[in-house]
Amino acid sequence: MSWFADWFDSPLYEQLYSSRNEDEAALLADLIEEQIPKQFYPKILDLGCGRGRHSIALALRGYQVTGVDLSEEAIKRAEQKAGKKGVGLNFFVGDMRNSLNISFDAIVNLFTTFGYFIDDRENENVIFNASSMLRPGGMLMIDFFNARQVKKKLVPEDSGSFKNLEFHITRYIQDDMVFKKILFDDPSLTKPVQYIERVKLYDLDWFLRVFAVNQLQLISVFGDYEGGQFDAGNSPRLIMLCRKTGE
Repeated sequence: MSWFADWFDSPLYEQLYSSRNEDEAALLADLIEEQIPKQFYPKILDLGCGRGRHSIALALRGYQVTGVDLSEEAIKRAEQKAGKKGVGLNFFVGDMRNSLNISFDAIVNLFTTFGYFIDDRENENVIFNASSMLRPGGMLMIDFFNARQVKKKLVPEDSGSFKNLEFHITRYIQDDMVFKKILFDDPSLTKPVQYIERVKLYDLDWFLRVFAVNQLQLISVFGDYEGGQFDAGNSPRLIMLCRKTGE
């Protein structure tokens, strides 16, 4: 099983990242609403939607949202959260390497839900499929980490606990990928459990090359969720906004 299929379906994933809040999602949704206004781009796909916090934030702003994610557990949680919020949107279990037979006005891929695959061609295929699902003139936003900052500010290890769940995290860079090993140890577990996250370290030049062969024109680059200018040496994020070219 791929690391992301195993890890994202784990209840430990949800416990470790429970601090990811709706305020942060709302901040990014504000930027999306500013750059991809719903009156011109009403039908939007959240590609790799996870547990739906961005999908729901966008739906609350009036977008017609579809969310797709490989994790069945994530989609189940997203549907539950959307139901509690009283918003209607469509969630599907699916692999971002495969396109849906649906056309969208805009597609967003958020919070570094990209670069999961060892083979560059598989990651390139995610962008190819996103382009294939966009109508001409449609918009694609990819919110990735700033690889240079990751390399510069990598914290090799840290530990913590949440609701009596002890965890230890080890980070390292190898073969142009950043790895995060998460070891859980808790009396409720029969034995320690370890998961690994792995993301390719792509820079803006890499994305530009892939965009160019997929009818995508880069029109804006932001360095944070407030819409600040991207600075390769200092920005925490690499947020790219592209327009689909062609007839």
